[in-house]
Amino acid sequence: MPLRRHRRRNHEVHPSILDGLGIPVIAILLGLVASSLFVAIAGAAPIPAYESLFCEGFGPQGCSTFGDLVFTQVKTDGGGTETVFSPTYGAGGNRLAVVLEQATPVILTALSAAVAFQAGMFSIGMDGQFILGAITVAFLGYWLPNQIYTLAGVGDIKHASEALIGVMHLVVPLICIAAAMIVGAFYSWIPGYLKVKLKVNELICTIILNAIAVQVVGWLLNYPLRSDFNNTARTARIDDTAWLVPFNRGLLPNVQWFTGARLGVGLIIALVAAAGVWFYLSRTTRGYEQRMTRGSGLFARFGGIPSERAALRAMIISGALSGLAGAVAILGVERRIIDGYQLSGTGFEGVLVAILAKESIVGILLFAPFFAGLNLGSTNLQFGNLPRELGGIITAFIILFSAMEDFLRSQFANLWSKRRLIRRAREVQDEAVT
Repeated sequence: MPLRRHRRRNHEVHPSILDGLGIPVIAILLGLVASSLFVAIAGAAPIPAYESLFCEGFGPQGCSTFGDLVFTQVKTDGGGTETVFSPTYGAGGNRLAVVLEQATPVILTALSAAVAFQAGMFSIGMDGQFILGAITVAFLGYWLPNQIYTLAGVGDIKHASEALIGVMHLVVPLICIAAAMIVGAFYSWIPGYLKVKLKVNELICTIILNAIAVQVVGWLLNYPLRSDFNNTARTARIDDTAWLVPFNRGLLPNVQWFTGARLGVGLIIALVAAAGVWFYLSRTTRGYEQRMTRGSGLFARFGGIPSERAALRAMIISGALSGLAGAVAILGVERRIIDGYQLSGTGFEGVLVAILAKESIVGILLFAPFFAGLNLGSTNLQFGNLPRELGGIITAFIILFSAMEDFLRSQFANLWSKRRLIRRAREVQDEAVT
């Protein structure tokens, strides 16, 4: 009998697993259900609308149903058809490549938010740090190569030596990225210092600093950094030596999966940053200090942990990651900043992803592409007579339901307790019979 009970328990799902994975998944499902009302108001059936949304956001070319997101039928050269695995099917390009392209800066800003939150600093200044990092590399990306060409005595770029160009391809992006991270770190240090030394609320401070950053970048775009008299203000295009070349233009030019996407080295940088943040927070003494500072600053001080220093360090690292996100977005994708880009909200999306992922690194890597796919799918929905705002509505509902974490957790606990009681009652009945 004990052996039978042990076997049953091995098949049980632990409540902590349901708490960690189930709540975000349920929040997503509830968000889709609640958004169905707005789909119906728009005059569309929810199921076909969601099929279009997810196919346009995550599916391969020709995707039309939920099933096509996993397996799809494609025509062969002989006139027949074959079943292929949709995520890896790349003929004509796969939308997942575009999703990963758009998710890359969101991953970095979400990591930025997670680092700050882990130290008990509720900073939402990622937007300001992101756009300041972006404008920094947008300027250095064309100014620095011009200075190098001048110092090297190169009058015409076409006459530059291959050795010089090769060195610049390595040095210029590194300098641009480092500068963006420094700018982001400094801009995040300001609210951190005000919080630690003057007890200024970091939430209010970062909101104000975000607004200041947007206005400063708008002024820079329209005046000193404006490149031409185009109707929309924009910076000059960064030099090719500062460009983080996409995979389909560099490493993997013949892989059709990347067709239509500007996915490149930025994704590798984001994944390395994610691994570094995980190692720092989970496997280092300073990461432990930050986590203890979040739990109880007073306890941390009595334990000999410099809580103020840990909080400031967290804000500096957080800002550096947001600045890195801005650098990757410009050097790898946009190559210049156009007026209005400062209102893209990439930093705020990172905050939402970090909250939904509960600051889990793995969760961030999963939810950032999910939100990017929703944005991509909802943008394409407008061509099918559906409102493009649907993606934003779904995202808002998902965040709303994820905020009901305590309620959902209590419901999980009640259901788990009832399940155990019912199972125990059945076991007692079985024992009585035998």
